[in-house]
Amino acid sequence: MAAPAQHKVEAGAGPALDARWMAHAARVMSLQAAWHRLALRGMDEVPPGAALLVGNHNGGANPVDGLFLIEWYRRRGMSDPVYVLAHEFFFKHLRLTPLLARLGVIRAAPGEAARRLREGAKVLVFPGGDVDSLRPWSARHEVRFVGRQGYARLAMETGAPIVPVVTAGAHESFVVLNQGRGVARAVGLARWLRFGSFPVTLSVPWGLCVGPMAFLPYVPLPAKVTVEFGAPIDPAQHPDAASLAGAVESVMGARLRALYAERRWPVVG
Repeated sequence: MAAPAQHKVEAGAGPALDARWMAHAARVMSLQAAWHRLALRGMDEVPPGAALLVGNHNGGANPVDGLFLIEWYRRRGMSDPVYVLAHEFFFKHLRLTPLLARLGVIRAAPGEAARRLREGAKVLVFPGGDVDSLRPWSARHEVRFVGRQGYARLAMETGAPIVPVVTAGAHESFVVLNQGRGVARAVGLARWLRFGSFPVTLSVPWGLCVGPMAFLPYVPLPAKVTVEFGAPIDPAQHPDAASLAGAVESVMGARLRALYAERRWPVVG
């Protein structure tokens, strides 16, 4: 992704995307995209202007769900930015705000997301959070939003269409043996860090990992990854957030199962 002459894209009073940092990130992520044999479908269907991109979350510590952004900026440039909502943990505890800001990653706060949408930008959200990204291997073909409707309320508040972004194969980059949601509640992760998982995983090079060890960066298995953009969903066509969220989950679940049905083998694709 070549950096344009203008190095920063400002939007309101929040963080600014820095094209130089984005270009550096793209070079690294391009290698990962090749490793995963990334295939994209339907990106041209995404409408201009504001839109809430809603994705299923995969791979734990592997940032595989953002690989499509390489092609996004290659096709659309920095004039159509995508701001990615991330867990408070990365800002409050890891103190990565300056770096994340340069890459267009913002706090998962409704007010911040609403401002970006009203400015006409795209916002990418993963409603399932760690519950989705650390679901067991046996549930890799499922969308797990665990009843969360905040994204639907955000769409209804701003009028932004919801664009489903369904990713298949990314959850085959490592193996979650057990999610450990009960343990997470027992040790207070859900209460103190807003994490709902205390997983047991298998990954390279760490092997068997339990709890915090599972959040270490790992070498992903070379799983083929397919990302499909769905038709925009108009929030005005739904009476409330529950109806809208239900429709989004239904569409995404059906498409994820269909994409996995195309695969002959895990990892290989």
